[in-house]
Amino acid sequence: MSGAKLMSQNTIIAGAAALGIAVFIMAGRVQAAPQGTPQPSPPPMVCVKDQCVTSAGSSPPPATGGGTIKWNPGHYMASYGIITGGGSTSFVANEMNDLNNQDSVLGYRMLITWGAIEPSKGQYDFSAIDAALTRLKTAYNKPKRLVVMLVWYSPRSFSHGDGSVIPKYIQDDSSYGASPVSGTYGWWGKNASGASTGMYAPAVYYPPVMDRLIATVQALGHHLDADPNVEALFIQENSAIVQAAAGFGVNDPHYSDGVWLAQQQRLLTAATAAFPHTSVIMGNAYFASGVTAVALEQWMADNRIAAGTADTLGQSGISTYGYAGVNDGLQAYLGVNTRNGGTVDLRPKMAAMFDVESGDMSTNYFHKYGGPFTPLDILHSLNQTFQATHAFWTRMVSGNIPDEARWSNLVQMLQSNPLTNTTYPANYPK
Repeated sequence: MSGAKLMSQNTIIAGAAALGIAVFIMAGRVQAAPQGTPQPSPPPMVCVKDQCVTSAGSSPPPATGGGTIKWNPGHYMASYGIITGGGSTSFVANEMNDLNNQDSVLGYRMLITWGAIEPSKGQYDFSAIDAALTRLKTAYNKPKRLVVMLVWYSPRSFSHGDGSVIPKYIQDDSSYGASPVSGTYGWWGKNASGASTGMYAPAVYYPPVMDRLIATVQALGHHLDADPNVEALFIQENSAIVQAAAGFGVNDPHYSDGVWLAQQQRLLTAATAAFPHTSVIMGNAYFASGVTAVALEQWMADNRIAAGTADTLGQSGISTYGYAGVNDGLQAYLGVNTRNGGTVDLRPKMAAMFDVESGDMSTNYFHKYGGPFTPLDILHSLNQTFQATHAFWTRMVSGNIPDEARWSNLVQMLQSNPLTNTTYPANYPK
């Protein structure tokens, strides 16, 4: 790929990253290798604050889709804010309260960072997740379900000792690899003259860093998989990592598309093992090369990973402009990525579980393709083009947004417009 092409895609990546996480709230102490590299063993003990349990397996929860994976397709609310370290999580309850008496909305998609879940090495804090689950089960007219999205980047510049996204112990240990700022480790991002100047992310393409993220996912799985109200684990879009490592001219020498592909496969393999009864979603958007995105999407279809995305076009944009606004991974999912060999339609084989972010409905993010789109227009693309099984709709209640995108109006549209492709996926275990 030429440099010009890479920068063009990075512009898309940066926009997707900025809008895929609508607002980065400093909230909540619950705040976040080559192929063939051995995976770390599951932690022998999972500790939440002062309480520790062994990592023995648990009984499977009841499944509802005709197989062993919990299956509750349909519409979900998506959080507008992120749980990070160092503040209040009150916004979560405020958002979820709009689920009451909304039977067409099945649950809530939470955003939470790695730094929130693992504040110190091997010590896991699930209290924000647990509080949300308890509320979803008991506070409303009907029990609701939870989808946990693991967030792994920050739109802000890096500050040493800030554990909001990357655990502090990673930043302080040279075994996790050099970073652009002297004396810090395990991350990369926009930088100049030895200083962070913009977005950053953990160097999860470097095996020692990925080892620690896998350990966190394993702890999450032990804690959540057996809960019948936990619907899915969603891994944030991979393009944010590509942008941080290779999108600003001063690249991390540890990064290559091949290494990043291998590490994502390690992560997703560990995730499905840790969540044997729960869907795992991957936001496969862009690598530096579209060929790599196609390879990952096809691998996902063979390994019961659901296709995910941070942003969803309306059907009118697809009808008018074709697939130009659809990312490389989703073009491979649709079987229309002819430039990079992604010509096999994967829709009959795998599930699609999509975020609908604020920018899709209320800003000029998709202006080249006819956006912003109405929620109904996006609903049509979810049903007609993407054949989505789950949709996570961002709750917006104030500000300069179209009336139809305000939650009170959006949810009325959802009541009369269900998702229509809700069959248990062919690549899920029976």
